[in-house]
Amino acid sequence: MSNAPPDAFYDILRGVAALTGNRVVGDLAKLVGDGMPDDLWVAFNHKQIASKRWLVDILAEILPRPAGPVWVLGAWYGVLGAMLLDDERLKVGEIFSLDIDPGCAPVAERLNRRHVAEGRFRTVTADMMAVDFASQQAAPGLVINTSCEHLDDVPGWLASLPPGLPLLLQSNDYVREPDHRSCVACLESFKAQAGLSELLYAGALPQKNYTRFMLIGRR
Repeated sequence: MSNAPPDAFYDILRGVAALTGNRVVGDLAKLVGDGMPDDLWVAFNHKQIASKRWLVDILAEILPRPAGPVWVLGAWYGVLGAMLLDDERLKVGEIFSLDIDPGCAPVAERLNRRHVAEGRFRTVTADMMAVDFASQQAAPGLVINTSCEHLDDVPGWLASLPPGLPLLLQSNDYVREPDHRSCVACLESFKAQAGLSELLYAGALPQKNYTRFMLIGRR
């Protein structure tokens, strides 16, 4: 953790928050002010935010009122959860922000401190492959996995989920990344890989070096 971020960076974020009224930017400024991980800039780079903005915009059209908690898998520092909870078009009661890295939870909780205080944001440190969604006390209203390309076996993971579970999935065609083990060549390939019983949305977001694909539907 960096204990003394540049004052100029901190003040710029506070200024942007004041200019735009964007509370997520204000939360980010507080996180920067009290110490941030060195790779936080990656979580907030323009490609990451563009794909999450796309997700939030489409979700607001397709499934704005999930009927239960929203689980974000591979959630890293909780940026997507912050955006989902702060968007007035969505009615998300609670976010479970899951990542296998135990270092992510403290950062995600500080970024989402407003929502933690309201009981709307919780972190979970676990392997997404080991989560039993059928045994949860409150049935998930939506499970989001924006990292399907990182899984060894996407169809196998999906087969382990309860039938009818609402899902939002993202993948990409960026095969040059060594950790991308399940990339898909096109949207049709992603649809075939996922094999959803009900498809509510399928779309693609071209970016500079790759295309990101997204599906919303039911297992």
